[in-house]
Amino acid sequence: MLNCSIALQILPLGDNSRIDVIDKVISYLQSRHENLIVSPFETVIEGEFNYLMETLKNAIELAGEDHNNIFANVKINYGSILTVDEKIKKFK
Repeated sequence: MLNCSIALQILPLGDNSRIDVIDKVISYLQSRHENLIVSPFETVIEGEFNYLMETLKNAIELAGEDHNNIFANVKINYGSILTVDEKIKKFK
């Protein structure tokens, strides 16, 4: 059931390679979600609310394996949502 979309931005804080951590998180998200949009500032996933909350938790913990300070900027749309395609199709 499609009842949730999440825009997720993971920002590892510290001196270690941040891009490697971000790439690791995006790879994880790709392994769990077919409908995924990666942009320069955030990644958007859509699906069932509980599954997305599990994904969100795991993504933050995954980033935390390589950094001890993770900032996550998260936007959640829950309920009767418009899909990403419905939101942007007129601009394609």
